[in-house]
Amino acid sequence: MEKEKKPKSAQAISIRIALPALLTIVLFVTATFIIILPTLKNSLLDKKREMLRELNTIVWDTVAFYEKLAREGTLSHEQAQKAVLGIIETLRYGPTNKDYFWVNDMNGLIVVHPYRPELQGEIVPDVRFPIGKNLLEEFVKVVQTQGAGYVEYMFQWQDDPEKIVPKLSYVRGFKPWGWVIGTGMYIDDVNVEIGLIAKQLNAVATAILLLVSFLALYIIRHSILADRVRRIIWEERERLLVALEESGERFRALVETTSDWIWETNVEGEYTYCSPKVNDLLGFLPEELIGKHLVDLVSIQEVERTSRIFKKLMESRKSFSGFETVCQARDGRVIVIEKNGVPVFNDSGELTGYRGVARDISERKNALEALRKSRDDLRVSLEETVKSLALAAEKRDPYTAGHQARVDYIACSIAREIGLSEERIEGLHFAALLHDIGKISLPSEYLAKPARLSTQERAIIKCHSEVGYEILKNIPFPWPVAEIVYQHHEHLDGSGYPRGLTDRDILLEAKILTVADVVEAMSSHRPYRPSLGLETAIEEIRSGRGVLYHAESVDACLRLIAEKKIDLTASAW
Repeated sequence: MEKEKKPKSAQAISIRIALPALLTIVLFVTATFIIILPTLKNSLLDKKREMLRELNTIVWDTVAFYEKLAREGTLSHEQAQKAVLGIIETLRYGPTNKDYFWVNDMNGLIVVHPYRPELQGEIVPDVRFPIGKNLLEEFVKVVQTQGAGYVEYMFQWQDDPEKIVPKLSYVRGFKPWGWVIGTGMYIDDVNVEIGLIAKQLNAVATAILLLVSFLALYIIRHSILADRVRRIIWEERERLLVALEESGERFRALVETTSDWIWETNVEGEYTYCSPKVNDLLGFLPEELIGKHLVDLVSIQEVERTSRIFKKLMESRKSFSGFETVCQARDGRVIVIEKNGVPVFNDSGELTGYRGVARDISERKNALEALRKSRDDLRVSLEETVKSLALAAEKRDPYTAGHQARVDYIACSIAREIGLSEERIEGLHFAALLHDIGKISLPSEYLAKPARLSTQERAIIKCHSEVGYEILKNIPFPWPVAEIVYQHHEHLDGSGYPRGLTDRDILLEAKILTVADVVEAMSSHRPYRPSLGLETAIEEIRSGRGVLYHAESVDACLRLIAEKKIDLTASAW
């Protein structure tokens, strides 16, 4: 039974494909030869008639020009007529350059005829009338009644007096001289053009017929093969529809049970969809929010900020995340909502809105705020602890009291001048306050000795960098404070102490601290000498620039001093 149905199905498919193709060919041929060709012929005739009128007008204007010359006395009447008739006699146009103009008078006599000069002063019979009716009288009659018009008649073929064919002429009277100016075309010319077009259409129709036939056979063959695939596709489609329905149910359940609020808005920011979770978050039913703008839910203080940010998001046409809005729930609670969204475009690429998820981050915000406060409290505590340590070191060395604070001021100024980040400047700040903490272990008589230290005493003093490192290394600073303190007497060329590090091994913060320490120490009084002066300090870092001291830090320090952004005079301390 199935085997019988298959051939019938294939035959039905073939007929359904072949019949429209055949009807298309019939309609094409009918439209071409019954509608298009006659219409084309009429259109072509109309264009030819218009062409005759325009050409006749050109010659008429030429005659009028010469008549004006005669009236003005530039030429005599006879000279003007002779000149213009000479022009008319030589005028030709058309595909073979054999179409012409003639002139007859209002008495029905030829004035000039390019191909029949012997007719000058004669009448011209219309060959349709055996009795020899005067054709020129027909032209005169049209001019007398209409001023200008068309006349159909039979006349010789161009310069062949033996061949008589249909012709259409346009005549126009020139009243000042009593002339009738005319030109015409042969109807056969139009028929020849139509014939050429018909041949071309026949060729096109034949080509189309063959092409359509080939395509029909090709389609029939492949339709039979496709019928088998179609049945497979339909079966697969049924399976996909079932799977899609199951997937839709799962997605719907997911949307309705997820802990996040799923939403959609149009380009104006009005909600077009809200999942049920919004009721848990804000106390509104989903249908209550449809058509409302997202700013309708935010607190009054947040309306301007939220509107501004939303406008930027819409203009960017990009995905966004972490967009926080402070919303007010139905019961008056203030809730911080975080939204993540993606743009939605239509088939034309136009933005239609956004789609995304939102969640309550109030608890997280409160936790972050508490954490931030705790961090700030720790920073304050750290600051006070460090200052206390620095003060303890200064108690051991009262002659250099304030040295660490002044070095801190100079070092942080240099760091800002060269563009160091605030995070690193904060670490440098603590290192500067603690850079001489190691002196707490030195004998007080060394620190307060009014004379220069001996070699052995200087060697002991130099240990303060390493002692400072040992004191600080186990403190969990978020910056390498201990290492900066360890390196603050190192020089770029390796001549510093305690480890003889070179440029690439020294931290940038330590390089800055070294310059600040040298400038402050030389500008201040010491137990064993008075202040060497600011100029001496400047000369020291300038001469050691790039060799002992970090060049960029030296330049920044000199610039700050020159611009008086820091004051290092002894009186200022």
